[in-house]
Amino acid sequence: VRKSKAADEKRRSLAQQARDDYRRLSLQGIHRGKQADISKGATAGDRRPLQYPPLPPKPKLLPPAMANGRAIRKEGIQRTISNSTEESIIKWFKEEQFPLRAGYQKTADTIAPWFHGILTSKKAEELLNKTVPGSFLVRVSEKIKGYVLSYRSVEGCKHFLIDASSDSYSFLGVDQLQHSMLADLVDYHK
Repeated sequence: VRKSKAADEKRRSLAQQARDDYRRLSLQGIHRGKQADISKGATAGDRRPLQYPPLPPKPKLLPPAMANGRAIRKEGIQRTISNSTEESIIKWFKEEQFPLRAGYQKTADTIAPWFHGILTSKKAEELLNKTVPGSFLVRVSEKIKGYVLSYRSVEGCKHFLIDASSDSYSFLGVDQLQHSMLADLVDYHK
């Protein structure tokens, strides 16, 4: 709880500092007569939409070489599938997360019904498509050392990364509330 409160205080402090810096730089720009276009529009009451630079042209891909109506592949180029990331994720889960009881219910010595271990996103979507909107599961990410909350909404399945890199669990990018246990994060957002 102390770590969570300290992290919240640090985030508030950084946000306040960013607001103060922005305010200070804006005032310096106004004093120099170099108002940003957004600030000019806001002060003058002009509500024109922002003008974005044009997008770069799309790259032109060469058509594949054809023989007898089939694409010719270059010989000698073979790609191998690397299992090193999958192996390292499994090792990370067994050595670091399993002793922390990640995926277990908070009060019981059983695996939580929402935890599905190492599961691909495709398999998670197959499982969730058989359920009602609002259903979810948590799985070990197949790409990073962390977890994914897969959620079934009315529009379809959505996947949210859960950062487990420090001594806490939090969603990446969405909100930075840190929880001491994976079960705490799930209970809080239920």
